[in-house]
Amino acid sequence: MKLLPKTKPKNHWLTTNAWKVMKLTSILVIALTFQVSAAVSSQTITFSGKNVPFKKVISVMKSQTNYVFFYDMAILKNVKPISINVVSAPIEKVLEQAFAETSITWIIEGKTISLIPKVEKAKESTNLSIQQNIIKGKITDEKGAPLPGVTILVKNTKKATTTDFDGNFELKTADSESTLVISYIGFATQEVKVSKSENLKIVLLQETSKLEDVVVVGYGSKKRKDLTGAVTTLSSDSYKDQPVLNSAAAIQGRVAGVAVNNNSGAPGGGIKVRIRGANSVNAGNEPLYVVDGIALSSSGFQDVNINDISSMEILKDASGTAIYGSRGANGVILITTKSGKTGKTKIQYSSFVSFNSPMKKYDLMDAVTYAKVANVAAGTTVFPNPDSFANKTTDMQNKIFANAVTQNHQVTVSGGTDNTKYFISGFYTDQEGLLLNSNQNKFGLRSNLGIKLSERFNLDLGMFVSRINSKNNTDIGDKGNPVMSGMTWAPTEPIYDDDANGLYNVRAVSPIWQNPYMILKERNSNDFSNVGIFNGKLKYKITDWLTFTVNTGLDMKISKGAFLNNQWISPGNMGSGQSYREAYTFQNSDILTFHKTFNTVHDLTVTAVYENTSNKTSGFGASGSGLSSTINGYDNLSLNASQGISSNYTNWGILSYMGRLEYAYDSKYLLTATMRRDGSSKFQGKNKWSNFPSVGLGWKLSEESFIKDMDVFSTLKLRAGWGITGNQSVPPYSTLGLLNPFTYSYGTPTGYLGYSIGNPATPDVKWETTSQVDVGIDVSLLNNRLNFTADYYNKDTRDLLLFTNIPNYSGGGTFLKNVGKVNNRGFEMAVDFDAIQSENFKWSLGGNFSTNQNKVMSLGDESIVLRGPINGLISSPIQAIKKGEPLGSFYLIPWTGIYKNDDPTLGFKAGDNRYTDVSGNNSIGDEDKVISGSATPKYQWGFTNNFSYKNFELNIFIQGAHGNKMFNATYAATAVPTSDVAYPTLNEVSNYWTPQNTNAVWANPGSTTNRNIIESTRFLQDASYVRVKNISLSYSIPKSVVNVSSAKISISAQNFLTFTKYKGFDPEASSTSSSSDADAGIDLGAYPSPKTVTLSLNIGL
Repeated sequence: MKLLPKTKPKNHWLTTNAWKVMKLTSILVIALTFQVSAAVSSQTITFSGKNVPFKKVISVMKSQTNYVFFYDMAILKNVKPISINVVSAPIEKVLEQAFAETSITWIIEGKTISLIPKVEKAKESTNLSIQQNIIKGKITDEKGAPLPGVTILVKNTKKATTTDFDGNFELKTADSESTLVISYIGFATQEVKVSKSENLKIVLLQETSKLEDVVVVGYGSKKRKDLTGAVTTLSSDSYKDQPVLNSAAAIQGRVAGVAVNNNSGAPGGGIKVRIRGANSVNAGNEPLYVVDGIALSSSGFQDVNINDISSMEILKDASGTAIYGSRGANGVILITTKSGKTGKTKIQYSSFVSFNSPMKKYDLMDAVTYAKVANVAAGTTVFPNPDSFANKTTDMQNKIFANAVTQNHQVTVSGGTDNTKYFISGFYTDQEGLLLNSNQNKFGLRSNLGIKLSERFNLDLGMFVSRINSKNNTDIGDKGNPVMSGMTWAPTEPIYDDDANGLYNVRAVSPIWQNPYMILKERNSNDFSNVGIFNGKLKYKITDWLTFTVNTGLDMKISKGAFLNNQWISPGNMGSGQSYREAYTFQNSDILTFHKTFNTVHDLTVTAVYENTSNKTSGFGASGSGLSSTINGYDNLSLNASQGISSNYTNWGILSYMGRLEYAYDSKYLLTATMRRDGSSKFQGKNKWSNFPSVGLGWKLSEESFIKDMDVFSTLKLRAGWGITGNQSVPPYSTLGLLNPFTYSYGTPTGYLGYSIGNPATPDVKWETTSQVDVGIDVSLLNNRLNFTADYYNKDTRDLLLFTNIPNYSGGGTFLKNVGKVNNRGFEMAVDFDAIQSENFKWSLGGNFSTNQNKVMSLGDESIVLRGPINGLISSPIQAIKKGEPLGSFYLIPWTGIYKNDDPTLGFKAGDNRYTDVSGNNSIGDEDKVISGSATPKYQWGFTNNFSYKNFELNIFIQGAHGNKMFNATYAATAVPTSDVAYPTLNEVSNYWTPQNTNAVWANPGSTTNRNIIESTRFLQDASYVRVKNISLSYSIPKSVVNVSSAKISISAQNFLTFTKYKGFDPEASSTSSSSDADAGIDLGAYPSPKTVTLSLNIGL
């Protein structure tokens, strides 16, 4: 498929150099995918000791190699301590020496070593009457995939065997009845009784313990049981039955302390992620996203195909995030994409189709009711005969919203040998929007290749490319957007002037609105993006204890936007325009890692990192009006009578040095300490550089004898951490003095070009810094079936980067300064429980809960900073930053109901809205505004319940947020006559106050005092909600029915039930155009999320 015609090379929005980079990288990665290199694996061990317990010997082998050991504790009970002395010996040699005088043998499968009892050879017998019972079988996982290397032991004997590559085994026993003990690393041990020669089919269930999991922690990894920080792992299995298209959406409700909001339900709409609250006003609150070691922007992360992700690690406390220094203040999300595994090639096809519809609709007036209320509100006869509109209502809401379909298809190919592993995937997504004539489609390709070049060199290459096309995804945050227009459209007005000629009705009872149906049908606005993420990692094992790694990556995004306004969109002034943007972020990390164990009890890892990151962004835009014809679309801008052009360019970089020390004594006492020094080009002079230290401590009480003797805890660990992180997410050149051009005239027709101060230089501005203290506990019970973790944290963000207005009499503009302090403190907990794990039935459940208290502690010399009005609908601010209050606080006049009697003091009449005169000056105005709530939830939670019976699975996921408010400007516009909206359309308003209806909660629309104040608590609503986020039922089709390795069909429902007091479309939606959390929580025609029914199919070959 051609991106653009070759006949227009100068206008080609994918530059020649960028296209060459993508082509050459793609060719290299795909070619290397099919390369097989031969190399021999080798792990060596150095260790000596006398009378060493076998557990200690195994611990040493684990710490000095990458092997994982699996064995039944019972086989070590009668094994005596040994003496051993090996120097740089291969693993096989060490095993031979260690188990020479024991009744234990071993099996090596890949990186797994299974210890089993030695099988005694049967004595020669001339008694031919003894009959051997032959037991055959096949062992698979829950998905039907064969498991090689599984140990099968005849209970109370030393007879044992293992499965072959296809999961098959054969075992002979003289007993007519036997019990088989079946064990395999990562799976629960099972016992199976057999009474005769049988051909068994055995399914192993995954082990519940996660303590041996390896967790990515940034520039390295470590076992979960050795973590000293607050880290949550989210595997792809957590959301496998919840069809999501956005990677961030998969996190929502599943991780304690992480708030995720679907701000927009538009195709490809943005999602807001906050970890442990908002720290900053202007410097951004999005976490850092790191994909396979390469840092990405929020939009870059959301572009990554969710089905390519293997796991996500969320680093929440400073002892984990400080290693990312200046970019770790808002938390870090580490994403590991899928890779190939040793074995035969696997082909997987997955697909789903979703049917989407609005979750709810506004209850709007019919035409007759509207006409009657309009007459009352106008105080005159606007509609002489309201009843003439019977059966003539224009339901604009139903016209602009429509049911939509989403389809997604993905194919993956993976496999490999000991030397080369590959994972290749391709996907296509077509997502229709709920709003008429809007959609987005995406397609992309990923290739991950791992090559063992030699015994010491390993190379990993990754590539992800994607094309995104968006059509007519309507703007938000504008009072005249189609949603606002549709909700306030007069139901007495038809869509067309005359159905016969098909001309649109361009009249508007409300003066600012255009016909929203016409806008959506005639609008021609398109956005195109090409995304490329390339990374390469070369790892060199210098010695058995020293490794050097180079990780290099490029994140690129090239975008083009285009629009065409025809005669319906811009009557008498048609126009067109295009925009273009390129963004490149290059990162290189050089990592030196030392790891060694001394005297079997001192485990030490030291990591040193040098890293540099640079970003270049450029763009231009051209548009015009006065277009004479639309026949050429938006490709010939020169036909516009009036033309304008703009361009921009930015360049910034970060240089970093980092060191980390990890120490464990006797696997009980843990220490992690880091120091990072970052220099940013966004600051000047001595303020370019800053240091970011951290320290984390851990105490594994479960390893202490006085806890072990209790035989209660599988794990009991205490954690504590402290650290400092930074934030430099302000626009480049913000600290430099900038000039703005303008034209002034001294009587000349052309004028003179001049300059004014855009913002003055601020060389003393420095980093925002966040210090955080975290105390946590990890508990596992019932052989790791019940797991619990809890944390308390307290973090302070100082030297807030805040843009401050310069008074017009001083030249106007803004300048950046450090002022103020914000505090976040809270508690979070998570629990998961494998309640039942049997062969046919399983039940597991889990939940998380978190609370966060956000407070502005200081604003320098100010006690309150007012935010801007909301795009013209309201002329005065409705939000403020105030000391002692949270970010995102609403600043409104208190509304207390409806007057039942006249109030001559304030000039109100019976039937008017009643407001509190806070200032006591006998009038109602801005001086009566008070802090009235916050857009930030006070607590959030999520709950999962998973059942499976044989081939059926049922998954239920419920999520909620509480204590947050939303200013419903859409609701206000439908309810209150203003200069923008002539008459109300909300059906509730028809039940207004009259002398005969004094208990009504809506003011009389005909009041002559005109006291309908929008910027009041009248339209501030409780946005707390409980939502059944996903329910899915799936069935795994047996192999006997379909001749494939696995097949599963599913039906699921998303957002199908929501319990809330919020009266808008969606309590999550927010339409503010500002990215600051100080401006959150405003619904101004927000694009709602849909409720969805999805059919899914997964096939493995």
